[in-house]
Amino acid sequence: MTLSERQGDPWFRDPSLLQGTGWGWILAYGVMLAVIGVLALVEPLATGFATGIFLAFVLVVGGILGIVAGFSARGWRSRWLDFAVGLISLVLGLLILWDPFAGALSLVWAIGLWLVLCAIMEFAAAARTALHRGWLIVLGIIDLVMGLALMFAGPAAALVFLAMVVGISFLLRGLFLAIFALRLRRRLETGRV
Repeated sequence: MTLSERQGDPWFRDPSLLQGTGWGWILAYGVMLAVIGVLALVEPLATGFATGIFLAFVLVVGGILGIVAGFSARGWRSRWLDFAVGLISLVLGLLILWDPFAGALSLVWAIGLWLVLCAIMEFAAAARTALHRGWLIVLGIIDLVMGLALMFAGPAAALVFLAMVVGISFLLRGLFLAIFALRLRRRLETGRV
């Protein structure tokens, strides 16, 4: 970091800001996220179940809030639309609670559909422009193959994919936070910023 970049850093101007950082808590949180990430990678069935439960919880809470908004004047849309979307979310959430694995699988299939739609848009963009045409076609092929593979994947393969996405996300986030916490600690110990 150059001197001019450091002068823009609030810790450079006031090292006392580091005193209340709680780097130990940040480190513990990072380690916990990394451990959850590893567990998610090791146990794809448990990850799928937990993801399904989380999705159900979000839909149930969102559904209840949508229904409440439909009965009040606080909705941002029309009242009947708030109520209808809330009711659909609530029913979907309860159905996923009935079978959390189905909710997890639906996420994977939705990601597959999204990748296929991205591929179609990349192919359309490649047909309209000469700029980066080759890259757009390559990206479109990759997205199409991955999307179709996810859309037609069996339940086991879909849950493994979901576990990989969740596990890698948690693991990387945890490692980042742990490194950040250790850098905060080093700044505190050395008194240098």
